[in-house]
Amino acid sequence: MNYETLYANLNALEKDLKDTINLINRQNKAIIKDTESGDLNDLRKTVTSLSETIELLSQRTGLIKAEADSFDALTYFSEGDFTRQLLEECVSRGIDVRGEKGIYEMFPFKVRIYGDPEHTQEVYINRKKIASVRPKAIADTIRSSQEKLYKASFKPEPFMNELAEAYDTTCLKSDLRIGTNISLTKVYKALTPMARARKEYDMQAFAFDLARLYELGPDAWITKTGRLFTFGTSRDGKNGIRVLSRSGTESFITTLRPLSVEL
Repeated sequence: MNYETLYANLNALEKDLKDTINLINRQNKAIIKDTESGDLNDLRKTVTSLSETIELLSQRTGLIKAEADSFDALTYFSEGDFTRQLLEECVSRGIDVRGEKGIYEMFPFKVRIYGDPEHTQEVYINRKKIASVRPKAIADTIRSSQEKLYKASFKPEPFMNELAEAYDTTCLKSDLRIGTNISLTKVYKALTPMARARKEYDMQAFAFDLARLYELGPDAWITKTGRLFTFGTSRDGKNGIRVLSRSGTESFITTLRPLSVEL
């Protein structure tokens, strides 16, 4: 199955529908004109024609509904055609895709695909449900959302200051010496101590901010008080937060620690 086949069929029917609606609008204008001019003979003829056009309109809307109803979205999802086509569309747009079995990371988004009778046919980008079963449209949404994020302004120093404060909080609560390597997942939890905060600023958003900060290099890993920090990384990605640079370079960042004290 392929949604694009349905799309082509609907496009043809929708063109006929548009032509019919335009004809109704012209007939309506003619009736108004005849009413103003007092030409009742022409008005009667146009009303008769309008009645026939309205019947045609009903037929054409019925054809569109029948075409849409003929598309078995459950089979489209459950047999994997939707997922395969979505991933192909994403790759063609240069979207980095990781994952399998309906759960994918398209940095910094997590995309979930449900295609079973219990969940019906649903696609989520992070927590947002996407009301579409067209792979091309969803891939465009993902790509445009990524571009929007990259275009948004980013101030590294305030973010670094927040990371430093969260680092200190984690050390204090865990009774660890300042200078210890602290897992970035623990730093994230210190940044978002309440469930509401984690909902508003989820791990995907945190990873994206980390990616932008990490890509800037050590010159940006310094707080307003002069503390220089460094990040630990992992090659295999175990216990690390996966980030991508804007050019697509992959890194797994694991820990945070200061290299210097406050000046």
